[in-house]
Amino acid sequence: MNSKPSRLQTILLMLPTWGFAHAVLIFRVLPLNPNGTALVTNKILPFVLLLGLAGGFALLASYVAARRAAALGWSLPPVIALLIHVPFLGAGIALWLAATGDEEERNSAAPMAVAGRLVVPFILGTLACWALTWGCQYLIELGKFPLGLKQAGGYFGLAIFAGLPFATGVSSGVILRRAGGTFSQAIAASMTLIGTIILILCAMAMEGIICVVMAAPIGAAVAFFGVVGGYFLARTKAADGTLQSAAWLSIVFMVGLEGWNPPAPLEATTSSEVIINAPAARVWAELHDIRDLPATDNFLFQFGIAHPMGTVTDGQGVGAARLCKLSTGDMPEIVTVWKPGQELRFKVLSTPPSMRETGFFGKTIDTTHIHSAYASLDGGFKLTTLPDGRTRLVGESHYLLNIAPASYWNLWTEEIVHMVQRRVLEHVKTRAEAGPKA
Repeated sequence: MNSKPSRLQTILLMLPTWGFAHAVLIFRVLPLNPNGTALVTNKILPFVLLLGLAGGFALLASYVAARRAAALGWSLPPVIALLIHVPFLGAGIALWLAATGDEEERNSAAPMAVAGRLVVPFILGTLACWALTWGCQYLIELGKFPLGLKQAGGYFGLAIFAGLPFATGVSSGVILRRAGGTFSQAIAASMTLIGTIILILCAMAMEGIICVVMAAPIGAAVAFFGVVGGYFLARTKAADGTLQSAAWLSIVFMVGLEGWNPPAPLEATTSSEVIINAPAARVWAELHDIRDLPATDNFLFQFGIAHPMGTVTDGQGVGAARLCKLSTGDMPEIVTVWKPGQELRFKVLSTPPSMRETGFFGKTIDTTHIHSAYASLDGGFKLTTLPDGRTRLVGESHYLLNIAPASYWNLWTEEIVHMVQRRVLEHVKTRAEAGPKA
C-alpha cells in the first residue's frame, strides 16, 4: 500500500474491514450487545477461522487508519489506529478519516481516485433495487400487483444475485480501464464493492450472515464476468456511458421480468440412508416419536438454519397427525402411508421459516424469502431388513425451492436437507441400537 492511502482507499478498504471486525468481535464473539448471541460451538475450527478473520481485518483497518492519519498530518497515528476500535468513539474517528481530504486529493487523476466514480452508480443501483423491491412489496400488500410477484416472494433473486453484481463489474471494468488501471485492479474494485454491499445489507439488518455467505460465490462469479465485459469494451464508443447505463438498467428489466413472469419453482427430492444394527420392528418403534434430539454442533444450524428438535405422532395409521418441531417453529404433517416395519410417509401441511436470519449485530432478521423461498412438501422413511438382521433406514424429503436462480440455491439446499436427514437418522440409529428402556 502507498505511504499515503487515498480517501477512496480508506473508504473502500478501512471502513468495510473495520465494520466486519467490530460486528463479529463485539456482537458474535463477546457479545457486548445484551440482545446478541455469542457463537458457541464444539467445533473449534470454524470458531477459530471466524475469530482469526475478524482479528486480521481489525489489524488491517488499524494499519490503514494509522497511514491515513499520518498522511493527513494528525498527531500520534498509532494511537489513532487503536482508538478506531473503541466503541462509538471509533466509528466517528473512522468516518472522519474517510471523509477528510485535501485539495491535492480532490484534483488527483490517479486510477484509484478516478475509481471513486464507482461509488455513485453503486449507490444509485442499490437504492434503485431497494426502492423497487419495497415499492412492489407495498403494492402486493395493497392487492394492486400481479399474483406472479406475490408467488415470487418479492425477493427478485435474479436482480440481486445477478443484475447488481454484473452492473457493478461492468462499471468497475469500464472506469478502471479508462483511468489507466489494470485488469486486476478492476477485479479488486468490483470485489471490494460487492463486499461493501454485503456489509451494508448486514449492518442495516436487511440480510443475515448465512444468506450473504451463500450468495457470495455467485455474486463474485457474475461480477467477474461483468468486469471482463466492461474492461475489454472500455475503449469502444459505447463505453462513454451507454454500456454502463445498459448494465444498470438491466437490473430494472430483471425486476420487471421477475415481477410479471417469475421463474418457475424447483421441485426436488433428496434422500439419505443409514444402516442400523437392530431389527426393523425396533427401528419402527423409534420412528413413531423422535424425541430428545441432542443439541447440535453443526455450524450452519447454530447460525440459524432450521433443523429438527423432535417429532410427535398423535394416533396411528393413515390420517394420524404428526408434528415436527423445528428450531424455527412447528411443522404440522399428516400421515399418508403407515406400514409398520416397512414404510412411513407423511404430507407437510405448512412449513415454518427456513432459518432464523442472524445479522452481524446479533439481531434476528425477518426477511421475506425465509418464509417463501423454501417449502417442504412431503417426506418419509423406508425400512429394509438386511440378510444379517440389520435394517437399512432411508429418509426422504420432497421440497419446493422458490428463489432464483434455483439451480444455484439448490446446491446449498440439497446439502442442508442431507444434514437434516442425517441428524434424524443418526439419532434413530443410536436409540434403536441402545434398545428399549427398562
